[in-house]
Amino acid sequence: MKTIKTKLFVAIWGMLIMTLTANCSDKKPAGSADTTEASATTESAIDVGAPPFKKFVVVTTSDEGLYKEADTNSPNLMRWIESDCESDYCQNIYQWSDQPAKPGFEVSTDIMTSEGRVFPVLDEKGNFYKVCTLSKWCDIESAYIPKASVEDIESAAIKADILESEDNYFNCRLVKDGKYKDIVFIDEYDELEGETLEVGVLKDGVIVTPTVYDIVCNLDTEQKEDITIEETKGNHFATDGSIDNTDDHFLLKFNKSVAMTADGDDNSYQLDLKKLSAEQIAMIVDTVTKKKPEYVSCMYHFPAMGLEFFYYKAK
Repeated sequence: MKTIKTKLFVAIWGMLIMTLTANCSDKKPAGSADTTEASATTESAIDVGAPPFKKFVVVTTSDEGLYKEADTNSPNLMRWIESDCESDYCQNIYQWSDQPAKPGFEVSTDIMTSEGRVFPVLDEKGNFYKVCTLSKWCDIESAYIPKASVEDIESAAIKADILESEDNYFNCRLVKDGKYKDIVFIDEYDELEGETLEVGVLKDGVIVTPTVYDIVCNLDTEQKEDITIEETKGNHFATDGSIDNTDDHFLLKFNKSVAMTADGDDNSYQLDLKKLSAEQIAMIVDTVTKKKPEYVSCMYHFPAMGLEFFYYKAK
């Protein structure tokens, strides 16, 4: 099973370090038990501001570049890959073509602008759009692309039926009422990467997920409690030049009472989100939201393309 990270960031290439030029959010857009507790609003649990993107374009050519300025003669964005790497998880670095090569890396085919790639538009200048290129692996905030190489694409609100569809390649639960209404849990399992639980919120038809809320999940058959969660240290998805370049993450351990057979791996188990109680949901949300969000991923739905991820800086 391909995870969201593998499918949407590697196969679709995924596109923080500096405050964005206009912050990727201060843009001038060109164009089975749910918790029943009541009190605080969703905003008090996960409050990262409204998703910033309003206009999107999709690449219609196969050989267009991303440029530092609104000029095809300016430096273009290039992807460098770790030399002599035989793993499926080689380190990637994105930098402008006028920057010196980093030792131990070699230039790779730049797949960021392949046909079908969707970009949020931040601004426009003459015959170019300024698009957001921030991603899991790329800390370059924005670049320019010729208008002739793209066309507009419309997004639509994400609704419960989309998240709960059996056709999805991820395990998802949307809390539908109570204190944590509209909180979204997305569980990703992969035989090589392991299991990660993402905690976000459905806001204005978009799922927004602070990257610091990602939780590593492990089955512990000896554990008496159904679940435990703690903040810990460990190099998880960390690479230079990426927004995940940190050793901090959360660790959730669970026993078989809240487990299910992992998708695509009958000999392994993953967390069954439908078995989480209201109290367990509260435990998870209250634990991760103690950390201040810095970068946020946002999942948009494009009827013509499916689900796409983009990133912005939290307010």
